[in-house]
Amino acid sequence: GAGKDREILLKSTKENAMLRAPWLFASWLGGIMAMIIIGGFKEELTKVLALASFIPIVMGMGGNIATQSSTIIVRGIATGRINMNEFLKVVFKEMRVGVILGVMYGLFLGIVTYFTHTEPPLLGLVVGVSIFSCMIMSATIGAFIPLLLKRFDIDAAIATGPFVTTSIDIVGVFVYFWVAKIFLGL
Repeated sequence: GAGKDREILLKSTKENAMLRAPWLFASWLGGIMAMIIIGGFKEELTKVLALASFIPIVMGMGGNIATQSSTIIVRGIATGRINMNEFLKVVFKEMRVGVILGVMYGLFLGIVTYFTHTEPPLLGLVVGVSIFSCMIMSATIGAFIPLLLKRFDIDAAIATGPFVTTSIDIVGVFVYFWVAKIFLGL
C-alpha cells in the first residue's frame, strides 16, 4: 500500500494495515466466491477427478499474467507514461499480449495434459482452451482495473492487487469449469 498522502515508510504499521484491510477483504470475498463456484461444479469433479489437479495452474497462470499487466499499468500511471486518454489502446495492447501468451501456454499445457492424462480424451483440449481463455481475460482485467481505479481517483497501488486477484480467481475457475462442462459433456 503506497497511499497518496504520505510515503509508506513514513506511515505507522497500524496506518498501513488499516489502509490495506478493506482491499484485502475484497480479495477474501473473492476467494469465498471461487470456493462456491468450485463447489457448484462438485458433480463434474466427481465425474472427472483430474479436473481438480489443474485448478491451481489455471488460476496461477491467470493470476500471474494479470499481476504482470497490472504492475506495468500501475508503474506507467506512476511515471506518467500512460496517458489516460489512451485507456482503450493500453487495454487492447495487454489483451493482445494475453492472446500470444495464452496460445503459447495453452498449447504447451494442452499437449502435456494430453500425454499425461489419457482419460477423458479431450482433457488436454479443455486445459489448453481454459489457459488460453483465462490468460486473455486476465491480461485484459489486469490492465483495465488500475486504469479504472485511476479514472475514479482511487490509489491504484493499493487497490489493484486485491481487485485483480479476486476477479481472476472468480473468472478463471468459472471459465475452466464451463469449458470442461462443454467439451466433456458433463
